[in-house]
This record gives sequence, structure tokens and C-alpha cells, in this order.
Amino acid sequence: MADLTPEALFSARLAADPGAPLVTFYDDETGERAELSAKSLGNWVAKTHYLLLDELALAPGDRACVRLPVHWLAAPILLGCWFAGLEIVTAPEQAGVVFADADSLAVLDLAAAEDVFSVSLLSMARPSTPPAGASDYATSVRPMPDSWATVRAQAGPEVPALDGLSRARLAAAAAESAQRLGLAQGGRLLWTTDWSGESAGGAGDRAGASAAENGWTAALVAPLAVGGSVVLVRHPDESRTAAKAQAEHATVVH
Repeated sequence: MADLTPEALFSARLAADPGAPLVTFYDDETGERAELSAKSLGNWVAKTHYLLLDELALAPGDRACVRLPVHWLAAPILLGCWFAGLEIVTAPEQAGVVFADADSLAVLDLAAAEDVFSVSLLSMARPSTPPAGASDYATSVRPMPDSWATVRAQAGPEVPALDGLSRARLAAAAAESAQRLGLAQGGRLLWTTDWSGESAGGAGDRAGASAAENGWTAALVAPLAVGGSVVLVRHPDESRTAAKAQAEHATVVH
């Protein structure tokens, strides 16, 4: 997978089966369920990509901090940042742009960020009033173009993607994670655990297996590595997990 990137994995999945579900989301506390096909997710990725490149004039090498709980909106934000050539970092003081839910924004050090986006977790991606100094992500991204045909990945395989981990190494770590999870080609992952969003192994070759098992790598990139899909569950009710796995045709529960 030396020449693959998360962007290439998503592009391949979109081309192979644009209409099939790619990210399904449940919040067992609120009863919300949302489902996005690869094509629908691609529209959100395109909008995020253009928000970063055209509206904010960011470029490869710039950094974004993303702090979100398990939620479907994490997928287009992460992929949009990667397609725009940005590196995702978990330390907000290293980032020029921040995407976070309101609870996270309340505790983050945002002094270094030029642009801060509050990501509303309301159903149907409804906007909410952002905290002072922040813009609402949904309101900001919706006017952006959603033409996937014009989206181009801005960075190569060796450019950092996640806390110093290169795009090529992240794609490889995702494949390793899929193998460890038992996620076969075309598999469907039911994800019920929290994530940290950090590349736990650190930068470069030291990331290895620990990054492969961590949050975003396992929950979002690993399914792309096998041409599969994911069901994300926030506030999971364990008594519903078996029935949910059966209803969603999940092949692996984690």
C-alpha cells in the first residue's frame, strides 16, 4: 500500500459502488439514525475541501485540529481536510483551523487558530448557534460546491496526514487494522467504542500497530481499505447491539 492514501481509498470506494451505504450513524440516546452513500458522503467531502481551499485559502502543509465524538460528520471533515492536503493534528495550538463540537471548543486552547468551526451534532446536520469566535460548520459548508468531479487530492503519499503519520503509512495502518479486526473485503464494521482521534504511535515508522488499532484509523479508514462500510454508534445501548448488527448486516462488531 506504499502508494495508497486515505484519499485514494475513498475515491476507489466511491467509484466501485457510489450508491451503497458507506457511513451509517446511530445515536442510541436520541434515537437518531442517518445513512450516507459513498456519493452523498462525497458531496460533503467536496464541500469541505472547497471550504478549506477556496474560502480559507489553505494549502498542503497547513494543519487542522479535529475534535469530535463518534459521529458521521467526522468522516467528511477528515476526508475533506486530507483531500485539501492538510495534516490533522490533535493539538489545537499546532493548527490554523479547528473543527470541534461545542463541548470540546469550551476546553481547547484556540489562541493559534485563525478559523474555528463549531460542528453542530443536531440531527440532519442542522446548524446551531456557535460559541463566540467560531463559525457554524454546517452553515459555512453548505454554500460550497459539491461537484465531486472537480475534486483533486492536493498531497502525495509521503505528506503527513495524522499527527506526523504520512498518508501512505496511514493507509497501510488502516489495512493492518482491518486485518486485526477480522474485516474482510467488502465487510461492514459496527463501531460501538469511543475514539481519541490520535495517531497513538506517533510519527513515522514508529506508529505501526498502535496507530492501526486507534480510533479514526480503525473506524473510518479501515473500512475504506477493504472497500467496505461502517456503522457508527454514539452512546451505545449494549442491549441493542446484537439486533443492530443483524439489521445492518454487520460482519464485525467492535
